[in-house]
Amino acid sequence: MSYCAIILAAGKGHRYSRTIPKQYTVFDNELIINYSLKIFSEIKPIKKIILVINRLQFTKFKDQVYKSKKITIIEGGKERKDSVFLALSKLKKNNYKKVLIHDAARPFLKKILINKIIKFSKKNDAVIPYITNTDTIVFKNQILDRKKVLSIQTPQCFSYRKIFSLHKEYKNKKFNDESSLFFYKNFKVKKILGDYNNIKITLKNDLNNNKELSYGIGYDIHKLEKNYKLYLGGVYIPYSMGTVGHSDGDPVIHALIDSILGSKKLGDIGTLFPNNKKFKNKRSTFFLKKIINLIEAKNVKINNIDINIIAQKPNLKKYKKTISKNLAKICNISEKQISVKGKTTDRLGNVGKNKAIACEVITSVTDN
Repeated sequence: MSYCAIILAAGKGHRYSRTIPKQYTVFDNELIINYSLKIFSEIKPIKKIILVINRLQFTKFKDQVYKSKKITIIEGGKERKDSVFLALSKLKKNNYKKVLIHDAARPFLKKILINKIIKFSKKNDAVIPYITNTDTIVFKNQILDRKKVLSIQTPQCFSYRKIFSLHKEYKNKKFNDESSLFFYKNFKVKKILGDYNNIKITLKNDLNNNKELSYGIGYDIHKLEKNYKLYLGGVYIPYSMGTVGHSDGDPVIHALIDSILGSKKLGDIGTLFPNNKKFKNKRSTFFLKKIINLIEAKNVKINNIDINIIAQKPNLKKYKKTISKNLAKICNISEKQISVKGKTTDRLGNVGKNKAIACEVITSVTDN
């Protein structure tokens, strides 16, 4: 049985933002709209996807929108029901038996739910996912039995012939979604348990509630020699020896960069800034500023940086605050979000013999 999916992404979402529609907001380095496009593209029984958009909005983000041979883009209507009708009309010359209708503002949809809906649709003309409510529900001063009050989700799956016929019949009637039409006609609707994480993004805080912390670890070590300068966290440390490196040999910033990149799987310092003439003798603060620009462009926010500088000498106690202040300024965060600690190795290894300085950093980030 062949299926088509309709993804609705033409809404303006004024409750979310008056500048960027929620479907084009970036979450975890990806447009909200792309989560739905990707997951439906990966479902084998779904042979075609109709993406319904507002052309004016879409033009600004089209280069970032997920591409697939399955996807056909059409202009939406004034209201949700108009957009669905236009998409259904686009399919009337095709031979799709079933159609799934989904809101692009539900980016946390999982394949397991789609496949479950498809499974039940083989013997049902309408399949809708629901979740029960955990809050007290009041209607006209009456407390309702919350076990009987269901929250309906998308995607919803229907017989193409029936849902198209109902849309034509109720073209001038207001309704919330396609399941409403089946309920109006008292047609059989198969209700299946949905997913509590499959929320519809309505307010900005909805994304905050689904943000996950990401962590990255960075480590670096540099040899100490005479006639070199010592920079730690971008701060010059007066000492009889300095670190040897292709740039200025700052192990703190090098470890910090790797921890930031690792937190979002963006590679490593050696890949982004290889040992060539272009970066020879560059200050490490130059590299860090580039990385901060990179993550800010991806709407990634640093929560906390934890730094261990491992050195037998010099004593770094009086420099820790200056290092913290300097890094906070470069990273566009508060000093309260950075911890700088100094450690020794009790004279063990090259660090303990004062032949090297090492640093390890853990950085936590979230998406803005």
